[in-house]
Amino acid sequence: MLSLRERGIYALPDGSEFVIHAVFRGGYLLYSREAWEFFGAYAYESNVAGQIRSTERATHWTIEDLTDTSRTARSRSRSGAAQKPSGGSDGQR
Repeated sequence: MLSLRERGIYALPDGSEFVIHAVFRGGYLLYSREAWEFFGAYAYESNVAGQIRSTERATHWTIEDLTDTSRTARSRSRSGAAQKPSGGSDGQR
């Protein structure tokens, strides 16, 4: 099975982008960027064979269909701080 980067941002053939998180049982969870940042639910999961499934349905995609965007998501933040600009516009740091 293809190895994906932890917190790597990958695109499916339809152009949608997801943050990858490896799971201990093998396979990966695919989160939308917003869900990743704010501890939302994952959109897809893959099994050890690389097949990608949505919540209860198989899709026609496998992890081989993912394209690495060469971007990496920040670590998760309970406050969403990773999406806030450092130093805010009010001059406070």
